[in-house]
Amino acid sequence: MKSFLLFATGISFCIFISCQQTSSHKPFVELSSLELSEEEMPMVSISNDFACSFFQKMNEQEKGQSFFISPLSAQFNLGMLANGAAGKTLEEIASVLSVSKSKPSLANNYFLKLISNLPRLDSTTVFQSANSIWIHDKSPVKDSFQQINQQYFLAEIQNLDFSEPKSTGIINRWAKEQTQGRIPHILDQAQGNCILINTLFFKGGWIFPFDPAETQQENFYPVGGKKHPVSMMHLSDQWFAFHKAELFEMATLPYGNDSYAMTVILPKKGVSIDSCIATFSEANWKAWLSASDSISCMLDLKLPSIKLDYKSDIIPTFQKMGIHDAFNENCADFSRMTDIPAHISEIEQFTRLEVTETGTVAAAATITNVVFESEIVPEITPYPMDSTRRPACSVRCPANCIRLLITVRILRRCIFFRPGSIFLFQRFLPYDSKDIYAIIVSSSTSLLLSNFPDGVFQHPCPS
Repeated sequence: MKSFLLFATGISFCIFISCQQTSSHKPFVELSSLELSEEEMPMVSISNDFACSFFQKMNEQEKGQSFFISPLSAQFNLGMLANGAAGKTLEEIASVLSVSKSKPSLANNYFLKLISNLPRLDSTTVFQSANSIWIHDKSPVKDSFQQINQQYFLAEIQNLDFSEPKSTGIINRWAKEQTQGRIPHILDQAQGNCILINTLFFKGGWIFPFDPAETQQENFYPVGGKKHPVSMMHLSDQWFAFHKAELFEMATLPYGNDSYAMTVILPKKGVSIDSCIATFSEANWKAWLSASDSISCMLDLKLPSIKLDYKSDIIPTFQKMGIHDAFNENCADFSRMTDIPAHISEIEQFTRLEVTETGTVAAAATITNVVFESEIVPEITPYPMDSTRRPACSVRCPANCIRLLITVRILRRCIFFRPGSIFLFQRFLPYDSKDIYAIIVSSSTSLLLSNFPDGVFQHPCPS
């Protein structure tokens, strides 16, 4: 039994075929049904190209392991993030999405039409997409960011106190409901300041179902692994769209009214799955599907019954695709989300796949955790002012502060002192808090304060 590709999963498959040039098979997605404008039509190819690249990079990350992923769920999640990004961070995200940062409405409108129209393509199948944004109590998330994701991604916005244990349960229950119980748990503990979630759910019945009486226990041979028995489904004497590419053979198994389909890829003898995946591109995929639409083949097909749960950290995948600044607390720019410096600390995807004699159930949940940088603000107490004396301030360094740098615009002096010590300084201008800047420097980059005397050590600030 050979290895093959199903969705994004390495499993096994065997076929015996006879073919003819006539085919009643139609494209599995009718673009006209999505109600796309002429300007939005290229987004279909862009989305497919993203899916191919995402799949390839994930395959590199997993190094021969079986996996099941949802590029579309990751794309929805990334689209919501783009609405909060700016500067180079937005440039990198827009580049991976293959959209111009100057035309965010194009991508937003496209995603809205997918969310609205994909569930309506086939009344006999179920396709659901849901988005949500969870904001830690009192975290300053901009209204504009919330509104644009409500408008284009139909995102639910909820404020929770993440420090309360029940908040984690609330978020998990939401994900469970949106995936009809297939993904019941995506969080151990709600953290950060803003959590973005996309969920997808699909349930479709085969146009040509397998006969359960034909299902038998047969050996399955994973790539480089030992054989083990699986429930192998069997379907014979049915016509499917089929194509022979240079490295593999592919068959399309339709659901419902043929608006959705599963494409199964079988590498040729001596060809690895990795070699097949390396050829994936939007242009190639379009050509393969077009070729398969012109040929119908009668297949004697064996396919294992599958139940697969998978969890993946997709930050490395996005980094391989070109997104870097968003994960770097020193470079990330999410100024359209919040005025506080913020970065992404975590992006995880949870997936579930069930393939049976009657059809397929698939679910995905992609969760992104955005952390706002905590600010340690020193205690600044203005002294009483009078007409004969210029104002002065006392500054107390917090106990966990290693170095406090205060820049006074006129004097341009740096002031270092020990934790807990007090420095009293005289101002040379009328008191204005905007003239004082406090920066907390971590211990890994600070000087050893024990080298300084108990008093204040001053030296000119660098320009």
